[in-house]
Amino acid sequence: MPVPYCHICEQNELEKRQYGEASLAQGDYCPICYRPTCRYHMGRVRWRWKATGRLDSALICIECKNAYRHREWDTYNRDWIS
Repeated sequence: MPVPYCHICEQNELEKRQYGEASLAQGDYCPICYRPTCRYHMGRVRWRWKATGRLDSALICIECKNAYRHREWDTYNRDWIS
């Protein structure tokens, strides 16, 4: 899903020029903070569903991943791996 801009690229002009518009076409909105993020600033997190034991993953922005904000996301149903 294309995004209009990347909230991380907007903070750093060098990265904005380096990654350009091409990375926005493959970007998405972070499911944690709901801000638009380009594909270069997304990281994968993994969890196991408590009910079924099945492994799953999602892409979130690097800022949320580095701050471990994903661990607060639906802790009732998910056991976090990364």
